[in-house]
Amino acid sequence: MENKYRLPKMVIPSYYSITIKPDLDSEKFSGSETITLTVKDKINSIKLNSIGLKIDKAEIRDVGLKPINISEDKDHETISVNFKEYLNPGEYKLDLEFHGDLDNSLRGFYLSRYKDDKGVDHKIGTTQFESTDARRAFPCFDEPEFKSVFSITLEVPKGLFTVSNTGIKNITNTNSHDIYEFEDSIKMSTYLVAFVIGPFEATDPVDVDGVPLRIVHALGKSHLTDFAIETGKFALKYFSNYFGRPYPGDKLDMIAIPDFASGAMENLGCITYREALLLVNKEEATQSELTRIADVVMHEIAHMWFGDLVTMKWWNGIWLNEAFATFMATKAVDKFNPEWERWVEFGIEKSAAFDVDSLKSTRPIEFDVISPDDATAMFDLLTYEKGGAVLRMLEQYVGEEQFRDGIRNYLNKHEFSNTETEDLWDSIEEFSSIPVRETMNSWILQPGFPRVLIQSEGNDIKITQSTFRYDNSVDKTLWKIPMEIKYELDSEITSKKLLLEDKIKKIEFNSKVNLISGNSSSNGFYRSEYGIVKDFLNEIKHLNKSEKFSLIDDLWASAVSCITPIDRYLDNALYLKQDADPELQSLILSTLSSLKRHTNEDLKPKYISIIENYSLDLLSKIGTEPNGKESLKTKELRAIIFRTLSIVCENNEYIDKLNEVYNQYNSNKTSIDPNMTASAIASVAHYGNEKTYKEYFSKYADGETPQEKMRFLYSLAEFRDPKLLDKTLNSSLSEDIKNQDAPYLIAYTLRNYRHSEKTWDFIENNWAKIVNKFPDNAVPRMFGGIKLISDNKLANRINLFFKNNPIPQGQKTIDQNLEKMYQNINFVNHQKGKLNDWLK
Repeated sequence: MENKYRLPKMVIPSYYSITIKPDLDSEKFSGSETITLTVKDKINSIKLNSIGLKIDKAEIRDVGLKPINISEDKDHETISVNFKEYLNPGEYKLDLEFHGDLDNSLRGFYLSRYKDDKGVDHKIGTTQFESTDARRAFPCFDEPEFKSVFSITLEVPKGLFTVSNTGIKNITNTNSHDIYEFEDSIKMSTYLVAFVIGPFEATDPVDVDGVPLRIVHALGKSHLTDFAIETGKFALKYFSNYFGRPYPGDKLDMIAIPDFASGAMENLGCITYREALLLVNKEEATQSELTRIADVVMHEIAHMWFGDLVTMKWWNGIWLNEAFATFMATKAVDKFNPEWERWVEFGIEKSAAFDVDSLKSTRPIEFDVISPDDATAMFDLLTYEKGGAVLRMLEQYVGEEQFRDGIRNYLNKHEFSNTETEDLWDSIEEFSSIPVRETMNSWILQPGFPRVLIQSEGNDIKITQSTFRYDNSVDKTLWKIPMEIKYELDSEITSKKLLLEDKIKKIEFNSKVNLISGNSSSNGFYRSEYGIVKDFLNEIKHLNKSEKFSLIDDLWASAVSCITPIDRYLDNALYLKQDADPELQSLILSTLSSLKRHTNEDLKPKYISIIENYSLDLLSKIGTEPNGKESLKTKELRAIIFRTLSIVCENNEYIDKLNEVYNQYNSNKTSIDPNMTASAIASVAHYGNEKTYKEYFSKYADGETPQEKMRFLYSLAEFRDPKLLDKTLNSSLSEDIKNQDAPYLIAYTLRNYRHSEKTWDFIENNWAKIVNKFPDNAVPRMFGGIKLISDNKLANRINLFFKNNPIPQGQKTIDQNLEKMYQNINFVNHQKGKLNDWLK
């Protein structure tokens, strides 16, 4: 069946010469372009993508042929340049002139604003074209497969900073304008074109093996660029070495954009970021904030090879771009700072993908994409986290060197061109002993993931796979599972790799075998289940951090799916209070805290005392004050424990301690561990009044770093006073909070069970304003909090609302959140009685 969103292949572009002339004052722009085309069949119409632009002129330059008309199909975002005469096959040049508006939509060529240190307002023009928004800036063949060379010229008002994908070839000055001509790009897709114009400044270029690297930022923020330069330098060197080939561009600018809908965008040579994901004061940031920035910088720079140099043919393959960049970023960050233990964190993030993939409404990683809305919907947890996790599973099974050699093979074969998923599998398979394509297609083309039951039976280990679903529905899906099991044999700890291709597999040994882990280092994308739960407590001393986390996370998931009684989970979790492993204890404290609201009122004090005693026991092991020898993760855990004791346990001593931390922070920000500062900001908000609220709002507006601004903004959702919640919600639709941030603030209030119903009332009453004001891709992300709702009446209201108000660009995500919401209600109904019986 014909996809009307796709362009015909009868006309192929190869070169764009584009001139853009922005007028930031009038918030408009005009442009002209010449597209070099190859016409393959005899035609009298050229169809290309354009939306929101007025076409002023069109002509086939070579033959002086002008169209009889230009028709527009707004539904499919195309125009057709129609001629009376036919064009024979051959090469032509299509000239177009056009104009459009600079709006606040955060897509296409759009307007962004910021205030400098003196309170002066500034406007900038910037771009965001992925997935299908280059067509909003210039008419083009806006599909990944139509790769071309781009020559960009920007005619800008005098004195404005100007940057694009490549280095500057020439600057011409007139009385009123500066005309910047940029070098030709490599052959690339339209969604990677970028240009930024405005009152910016840049760091001095740093030479990284011949590549000039700069950070571009708003005026007065150069003191926040050191960490970005450090990570950018590392990434360029690391990836050039890993991929075995140099960076494909002629320079690299990383640009902090004041208004940006996504996290960052991998435009070749011109990477754009949210300010909070590029600019930072390293001394005042938490470890998680620094890790997040390093992740994003490494992710985007990995794309320069995997995504920009080699690109998917169509948007169904975007998972490979994003999953691979996620995976490679983790590898790079782990090398950048091993103390961060990035692969352990990766296992924790994998849990969020499990959560979505446990639903009936999950999807395969790769699925058909028809419309631009479908393409937007691909940017979700399954694309990034599940995709990255299955790549890690494959790498660890085939071997890191073999995997790397396969990647180099893939890049060398397909440079400057487009690929499909199987091209990668085939390149890796050349260096592997397993059928990579067949194995990985079982993970990419099927939804869901397996539950793997592993049992020791004398001299044997028996492995059985089935589908893991929260609702425990049965299907017959089978995966080809690359596994590594850890066991004790003849008093030695060892491991074995195997490929589970059938439902059941038995491994025979020469003597009695003692199973330790069915998922060594937690590299496999599956939930492990063991025959007798209490048995694994004896093996805990042999497990590494990833395996311990996976063990308890799998047990919690089993409780959430109502297979394991909640009392069994609690007994096993509380048994681990002797273990001060930060990742493990963060998980346990989080799950214990989440159950508090489901305890009966007469039993709540007892339950709080259990969490309190558990937390204090942990604190006695790591200490209430940091010491010079402890890890960064231990500092992070201490802050989590303080926050738990203050907010969850309402412990007056720790409420006071965090108040004191907050006061110290206000006196001298660098004197306090940033992790503890973040906990203090949350705690003070939780117990705060209107005076505190005003102070927080002011700190969001005037924060010295992007991270400080975000901490205070999102902590507005912690204030318990309903009147202050009203202020927060109303502010989200005002000019006081940026459009890029407001949807996430609403998400935070929706996630807070005290505020969920009132927040939902606000959403229903202001839906038209929300849809009109917020970026399209951010709207579905507002609703992650509904999955925590346990009130059936409110759940039914929410479900009915989405039936009447579908969100095309995020309907799959909405469906998943709705299913998880009802699954959560089922979990509470099933386990609440057991929880309270356990407390008695």
